[in-house]
Amino acid sequence: MFKLPPLIKNANGQTRKAGFEIEYAGLKPLQCAHIVQSLFGGQVEVVDEYETIIKQTEFGDFSIYLDSVYLRKTSEHYLFKDFDLFKELIYSLSELVIPYEIVTPPIPFNKLQSIEQLKENLRKNGALGTGASTLYAFGMHINIEAPSFEAEILLNILRSFVLLQDYISEKIDVDLTRKLTWFIEPFEQEYIDLILDFSYTPDFEHFANDYIFYNPTRNRALDLLPLLIFIEPSLKEKLPEQKLNPRPAFHYRLPNSKIDDPTWSIAFEFNQWSLVEKVAFDKQKLYDLMHEYQEFQHTPLWFIKDLWIDKVYKWLEKNGLL
Repeated sequence: MFKLPPLIKNANGQTRKAGFEIEYAGLKPLQCAHIVQSLFGGQVEVVDEYETIIKQTEFGDFSIYLDSVYLRKTSEHYLFKDFDLFKELIYSLSELVIPYEIVTPPIPFNKLQSIEQLKENLRKNGALGTGASTLYAFGMHINIEAPSFEAEILLNILRSFVLLQDYISEKIDVDLTRKLTWFIEPFEQEYIDLILDFSYTPDFEHFANDYIFYNPTRNRALDLLPLLIFIEPSLKEKLPEQKLNPRPAFHYRLPNSKIDDPTWSIAFEFNQWSLVEKVAFDKQKLYDLMHEYQEFQHTPLWFIKDLWIDKVYKWLEKNGLL
């Protein structure tokens, strides 16, 4: 069951939405497209063997394709000069090493159960998740529409996430292979110390510039860059090497894709985000946890992550948030 954040409306009074990017193997895009169409309608448009679009569904357009990020990164790593030739080689091995990705349009919070049904239908038809092979490092990204563009709200949500990230990672059991990749790198300690300082009260310009200075990359477990450039498009000029599409949403990248596991649910992953917002929007609780963190950082065993995770668990339990 999906547990929704405290604010279910955006600043314009409309129901907030969330989009999903789910990596998987085992089904070709056209097979996946027909499953989407059977649930949500729309018209299937085949781009090529490795990309299909389902247009004009009840929620908007779905896209399914071989994840080109893996191709680009791997090509750069191995210094292939002929990218097209390399791409064909990798395509031939795609189901061994590279995921397909289904990208949904934004789904209203009150219709999120629809994405759970899609997951179930994909599983029943043979879609595979990150646990199906040691070669896989498949994730699910959730793009959660921001409830507000106010700097204080964005900051407090980020603060809450930073404080809860280790606990959530442990709870959702982030795949070891994914931990070893470059896709969900942690925030630098210097930046964490900055934003968790009680005296840090930036306006939006200050907040955005600080974020970009410390995080000029998409590879964070929580990526704010698409949201920041949606709010202020000129910020894109500071990030010439990043491929960025503006989006009024937090890009939450921590969850695994366990699409073939019948006990796994998208709701379980979404609910971890809802917890982040619950803490963020209760300023007294947020400040209390910030204080707990700062105290912990001054203990002799501050570097032992499991101790902080245990402390967070007990704090959540004490505050009735479990």
